[in-house]
Parts: sequence; C-alpha cells; structure tokens
Amino acid sequence: MLARLVCKAASRQVCSVSAKSKLAFSRMGLRSLSSYTSNNITYSGGQATEGQGGYYGSGGSRASLTPASEHRPEMLALAADVQTISSIMVEVEMLENLLQSETEENQGAITSRSIELRGSIKKLMTSPDVMECLNRLEIQGEPVWGLSSDERDLVKLARSKINEC
Repeated sequence: MLARLVCKAASRQVCSVSAKSKLAFSRMGLRSLSSYTSNNITYSGGQATEGQGGYYGSGGSRASLTPASEHRPEMLALAADVQTISSIMVEVEMLENLLQSETEENQGAITSRSIELRGSIKKLMTSPDVMECLNRLEIQGEPVWGLSSDERDLVKLARSKINEC
C-alpha cells in the first residue's frame, strides 16, 4: 500500500512511499496529505455572506460596515491659524498693558482713554477673523491635536479673553 506524503523540504516535492517506510518518514518531520483535506477546516456557523460567521478570514461578524474611526481633518491645527492667534494675542497684551498703566495713572478712575482701550480689545477679540481661527483651533471646547503645550495654553487664553468681552 502506498501513502502519499508531503516533504517539508524547500522544494515541496510529493513523495510516494510504501507503508513500511511511512514510519521512517514521519520521524523526519513529514506529514500525510490527509491532514490537508477539507475534513479539518473549522466552520463557525451561519452564512459567511450574511455576516453570521463563516470560515476564518471571510469577514462575517468581524466585518464592519462603517469604519471604526472617521477621517476628521478639522481635528488638526493649521499653522496659519496658530500664527494669527499668536499675533492677535501679542496685540491684546500690548493693549492690556496700556490699559493697566492708564488705570494706575488715574488711580482707578475711568477715563475716555481707558474706555477706548477696552473697546479696542473687545473689537479685536470678537472680530470674525479671530473667531473663525479660534473655532478651527478648538473642537468641543478643547484645543485640536497637533498643538504644543504653549499653543494649547494660548488657545485657552484666547477663548477666555473672548468670554470676558
């Protein structure tokens, strides 16, 4: 009686061997072809096309109709927006320093210059350009990804200044 064996050699040759020498080949690490038949494939149940399981790798319950995460480009910061907010905040800081020195000179009294400086700060912070930049730099009230810790603090400070106005 002949048994067909698959040699584990690199050439993957099919060898014909007598039943007596089958034992000798099995010691050398050879396997009979019976282990490669369809009788050993495990089926998990259901129809693979209906998403109820199927053969491993066929999809089924592992397949997802919608991707796990969406592509959301608005979650990344743009360098131009960071630069715009940075320059605006430098200007606001300068105006606030002028307002503070004006208040100290007049011992806390409200003057026309202090009113003008407060109006300038409010106008600058609530301008549509600043609001659009800040809205692009925030998602659900938090700074977007891709910002350094200093830039995140700058975005939070800008939002607090807008809320003060």
